[in-house]
Amino acid sequence: MGGQLAEVEIARTRWEDFRTLGNRSRGVPEALRRLIAAVDEDEAMGAYWDLENVVVVQGQLHSAALPTVSVLLAGLLDELSADARDMVLELLQQIVMGESDETEAALGHADLGDRCRDAARTGLWLVYRELGTRRRETAEAILERVENDGPRLVAHLAGVRGT
Repeated sequence: MGGQLAEVEIARTRWEDFRTLGNRSRGVPEALRRLIAAVDEDEAMGAYWDLENVVVVQGQLHSAALPTVSVLLAGLLDELSADARDMVLELLQQIVMGESDETEAALGHADLGDRCRDAARTGLWLVYRELGTRRRETAEAILERVENDGPRLVAHLAGVRGT
């Protein structure tokens, strides 16, 4: 499977400049690579759990979530396995639903949730494309959180549902 676009995003990021739960930012690039390259559900889930509870923990975002959004969106442009795509979208949903962890807020990053949602909007159409797949519910949840054009979302959801 592919991953060239995501790899550029991973490689261009200075992950050590970002925070995670438990100071694990150095492990994020490899976990993202494994997620993008996953060929089956076990590989995708293993990589996912090395990111969930690291960049986002029960809706609490750490600064590494922000560049992770760009990697996930780039990954959606690459040729991913269906299982990898499932977990990429699931992680994106966890991030866009989140808000700044109290440690991030204390550092002056209380807007991390908004910044992650802004970043997700740059790949809005990649998420819209997923409405026609088995990931429809996850894509719909992401779009309901980040789409600023309510009538557009309603129109696309109606089109997907055939109503």
